[in-house]
Amino acid sequence: MDLTFLMELVKEYGYVSMFIFNWLLLFGMPLPNEVAASFSGVLTEISSFHPVYAFISAYLGLITSNSFAYLIGRILGKRLINKLNRTRFKRAVSNVTEFLERHGKMAISFSFFLPGVRWAMPYIVGANRYPFGQYMLYAYTAGFVWMLIYFNLGRTFPYAYKSILEHLQVALTVLSIVVVGAVVLRLYIHSKTSKK
Repeated sequence: MDLTFLMELVKEYGYVSMFIFNWLLLFGMPLPNEVAASFSGVLTEISSFHPVYAFISAYLGLITSNSFAYLIGRILGKRLINKLNRTRFKRAVSNVTEFLERHGKMAISFSFFLPGVRWAMPYIVGANRYPFGQYMLYAYTAGFVWMLIYFNLGRTFPYAYKSILEHLQVALTVLSIVVVGAVVLRLYIHSKTSKK
């Protein structure tokens, strides 16, 4: 992955750029979250950026985009859920909503560590009108831990972090598929047993 664009952004805007490229991921910037977080850590090792300020900038970008996604879900998500409830996805939407109601705190925190799920969770939580204060508590705490891990990965391995991330992303994607599959299977079994 070519990070020339990010380097130019950093030269131009400094710490603000770390906020920007962690925030822009919300809009589908073709860069995995893990790379953006690690890259902020790398910059503290290969240039004169202070680690604390770089971390705060990157973390604020992450939680700001996450909060914005929650608000989009809260404003527009109900309409989307209502449309999906009129299709063959009605049962899936119902199952996810039920899972979120029963395990909301755990689901919010755990979602940060699963690629793809991390991106979708704020929209779903917002659409289901989960209280914003509770969402902030669990999302921001998990986001802090997640950012700390990847930021320090970049700092520890500034020249090998891309290779490490590629292997880690494969493992996390497999883990995401397994977790989502287990949740769907559990909800399916639960719905069958509750009907009996």
